[in-house]
Amino acid sequence: RFFKAMIAFRKAHPSIARGRYWRDDVLWYGTAAGVDLSQDSRSLAYFLRGSRLGDNDLYVMINACWEDTEFTIQQGQAEQWRRIVDTSLASPDDIEETGKGHPISALRYVVKARSIVVMVR
Repeated sequence: RFFKAMIAFRKAHPSIARGRYWRDDVLWYGTAAGVDLSQDSRSLAYFLRGSRLGDNDLYVMINACWEDTEFTIQQGQAEQWRRIVDTSLASPDDIEETGKGHPISALRYVVKARSIVVMVR
């Protein structure tokens, strides 16, 4: 169920599987504004602009740490974003299959240990 929904999500968003590298359409972040490039870093976020392909913008937060980590979403306003994927949630809440997503209320989001969160704008 989860992988079927992820495949459908990827197919619905041409900006993910575009024919050339993301280049100027991707911005990399850490838990806040800067990317932590140290060898001890276990978190990463990125913003993928979809407008060149008539797609939505995506914000992805990856927490490979064994502890929950608070991220600050670096793009837009909270009410613009909707959570589509949170791998820490139990099925069927881990992925929104209808594509509508769950609205968020703040630009801070706690990503649970060893999880990934995908937002759509």
